[in-house]
Amino acid sequence: MPTIEPLTLTLSELAERWQLLPQEVLASPHALPMYFYFDGLVFDFNDKWHRANGDVTIVQTLEAHKTRQSTLEIDLQRQTMHKRGLLKLTQWEEALSDEEMQSQQAESDRLTEEIARLGELLKKRGEERQRRVRNGLLRAAPRSVNEIAERGQTRFPQFAYMPHTPNPAASDTLSIAEGAVVALEDGFPLKEFLTGADLVVAMQDVRAAEDSTI
Repeated sequence: MPTIEPLTLTLSELAERWQLLPQEVLASPHALPMYFYFDGLVFDFNDKWHRANGDVTIVQTLEAHKTRQSTLEIDLQRQTMHKRGLLKLTQWEEALSDEEMQSQQAESDRLTEEIARLGELLKKRGEERQRRVRNGLLRAAPRSVNEIAERGQTRFPQFAYMPHTPNPAASDTLSIAEGAVVALEDGFPLKEFLTGADLVVAMQDVRAAEDSTI
């Protein structure tokens, strides 16, 4: 039976295959693309909305609306009770006219709708974030590879590149463009460093490199 080749080789396996040190493989000017395994959330670099803290402005606006609406509701309740003779306003409060109360009620109603809209927007964002899960390989950035070549390790990257997919699903509307810079979040298990032991190469790249030297 023909031997079935693996899809990837570890860095140490490639070094042994080419009779080089792992550092020499990484430092070569003709170094192959290096990949590492990642299980977590992956976002297109330009997708500011879904990335961490992309909702800060919306959250702040929502909290401001809630605070303002709460103030309006309390004020309207007190003004209504005052008009009915059930409550005496404090010296810091001023009795409002019917027109002023209608204006405040209109503002409160508008805020109610806006609070619901923003809440739904944040809920949808949270659901969409969870659909950005990736469990597979990502291409390490040159800086990460260079640091591993020089020091044996690098801080676990916050950014990488999407690998090329041989047969991408045409119906995958959430897919990120091949080769795009991606931001990594919530990796599991949480790793502080990326080392040479984490790196692999695609067997098709190895074959292409070897064929080019024949």
